[in-house]
Amino acid sequence: MNKLFLALLPLLFFSCEPEACDSCNINIEESHSIKIDYARNFNVNRTNVGYRLELIDPNSGDVEKTVSIPSGKDLRIISLTTTLNGMLAILEKQSLIIGITDEKFIYDKTILERFDNKLIETYGDATNFSFEKIVAAKPDIIFYSGFGDEFPLQKKLEKLGIIVIPIYDWRENHPLGKAEWIKLVGIIADEEEKAQEYFNQVVEKYDSIVEVVKTYKESPTVIAGGIFGDVWYAPGGDSYFSKLLQDAGGNYRYAKQKGTASLEFSLEQVLKNEIDTKYWINPGVSSKVKLNERNNKLHFLKSYEEKTYCYSSNMNRFWEQSAAMPHLVLKDLATIFHSEEKDTTEMYFYNRVK
Repeated sequence: MNKLFLALLPLLFFSCEPEACDSCNINIEESHSIKIDYARNFNVNRTNVGYRLELIDPNSGDVEKTVSIPSGKDLRIISLTTTLNGMLAILEKQSLIIGITDEKFIYDKTILERFDNKLIETYGDATNFSFEKIVAAKPDIIFYSGFGDEFPLQKKLEKLGIIVIPIYDWRENHPLGKAEWIKLVGIIADEEEKAQEYFNQVVEKYDSIVEVVKTYKESPTVIAGGIFGDVWYAPGGDSYFSKLLQDAGGNYRYAKQKGTASLEFSLEQVLKNEIDTKYWINPGVSSKVKLNERNNKLHFLKSYEEKTYCYSSNMNRFWEQSAAMPHLVLKDLATIFHSEEKDTTEMYFYNRVK
């Protein structure tokens, strides 16, 4: 799938590398850790002045960076990730956003209205942005998708008091771990309690759907992802989306392939391994015409010919909302895999490609 971007800028709070925190001019006394049940890539401690965030490197498992976040302040956010936009919308804190990647990636009506009213500007992504424009906007924090590289000019931005935070929600190995990042967003938005209540409700709904799925007898074969250039990208077997497919009652063909990052295959490998696979999820386009434009050999897949593959009916909605709404994604997938049990017209994110 196309990578979506994240970025944030801060002036009201500061960040330090783990080994440098003792030299920060602030007295941090941790009172207790905030309970994190599923997410593996961040930890948060409440302190006497706010919060202390630890970002965990998904590859090594080590603390990559620590950030001090003050409480009770409205922070000016440049969000270069649709995931964060969606979570801020759930918490009704869109007013904190002053910058986004591009309006064409936005689904939330309030964010779009603020963009139309020139309260939000576009800043491109981590590979193409104006340093001067960001500095002039005086953000407090920048969120960006952590795909392995440091944000360009990050040290210069941090010297100006701007916090730069990579978001690793997409590297979580459980859908509820991905959704749990709303706790971090709640802290930054000064809505910790609201975020916690929302997450608790999501967990309850997700688990209840899993229990229902366990009563279904069938476990149809499933492949996910799609072709970009000469490479087919599919979710790693340890990824949150692999878990979603399995919790929905699907037999994901690459569930035993290790890793949370995307797997890469040639089209020839996929045609050999998946020619009879029943379901194809997230091909990345909305029509057969567009699939044929990518590669006219895709019609050899059974799932292509029988129109049983599915996609997000509105990609902006999916990428903005699905991270914090895994229960709705799970419900859709369970409906797709077990259409004999459910009415497919009820789906929230997905429709069949036509």
